[in-house]
Amino acid sequence: MGVSNWLWSEHFWLPERVEWSDFAPRMVDGKLIYFPQFHELSYGLLFGFLLLFLRVFVESFIQLPAGYFLGYINLSKGQSVIDAGFRHFFGGCFVQSRFKRVAETVWRLVYYTGIWFIGLYVLHDQPQWNNIDDGWRNYPFHPVENKVWWYYMVQSGFYWSLLIGAFTIDVKRSDFWEMVIHHVATLLLLSLSWTTNFVRVGTLVLICHDTADIFLDLGKLFRYAKWGRALTVTFLILIVVWVVTRILLFPLIIIRSIIFAAPKTIQADYEWLNITQRPIVPRFFTCLLITLLALHCFWTFLLFKVAYKSLQEGEDLNDIRESDSDEEKPKKE
Repeated sequence: MGVSNWLWSEHFWLPERVEWSDFAPRMVDGKLIYFPQFHELSYGLLFGFLLLFLRVFVESFIQLPAGYFLGYINLSKGQSVIDAGFRHFFGGCFVQSRFKRVAETVWRLVYYTGIWFIGLYVLHDQPQWNNIDDGWRNYPFHPVENKVWWYYMVQSGFYWSLLIGAFTIDVKRSDFWEMVIHHVATLLLLSLSWTTNFVRVGTLVLICHDTADIFLDLGKLFRYAKWGRALTVTFLILIVVWVVTRILLFPLIIIRSIIFAAPKTIQADYEWLNITQRPIVPRFFTCLLITLLALHCFWTFLLFKVAYKSLQEGEDLNDIRESDSDEEKPKKE
């Protein structure tokens, strides 16, 4: 058996009694029933480039002019805001500046807030929403609705844009490699879950992570604006939401269900430690989830370290700098 045949073998990917043909679209009662297809993951990469283009466009022609007219950005003498926008769009986006940090944060805040509400709409009537264990029943026959398809592809595109942006236009921070590992692990999880039709649990992983990111970026904006009271309140909310979603719900509900409920429902004799037993991919899937959990624990330590400095050492949250590299010193646009 060749490497390609082995890599795409049902033994490697799918549980017992499940075949790739089970994911073929079909007509049921006159209605087309659709399942995930591997080749569609290319749409995620396409959406990633589109979102990156949209982000730079918004920075150049919406955020930069808004910052200028509100008095937060000073332009060079004789330079118009339109010229500054085009300069930023055609290469200025690579300049490290305070504007870049704020623009990145605003972009992420708008995205996470919007996609969180979209996620609620997409998931509110899905079987895994009220009871995650119900999401495994009747596997692999889990049709993908149009709204779920778009939710998954846009989310994949966003993480592609974060990964590409990290190496190109983003401000470099001291946790650069931790974030790269996070983005790569997330993209692998999305790809593996789509290919094996573990989409139901994948949607829960996504919305679980998006919740805390809203308050994280909102807090960053308040810090940039030096709104101390708003920052303090947001930081306290962030700690609660972060711990509940990423330290409690993520491992105790999502990972627990994958490790215990999924085998019981799909393949009762499945042994995680028997690494040659069919299927192999869920073991990679679980390792990636544990990698994300390890990153969560690391960032949780940093959050509580900041809280400790603020409470015990009297350090103002406004004075706690992001751990950015030296090249991220503020410049005038």
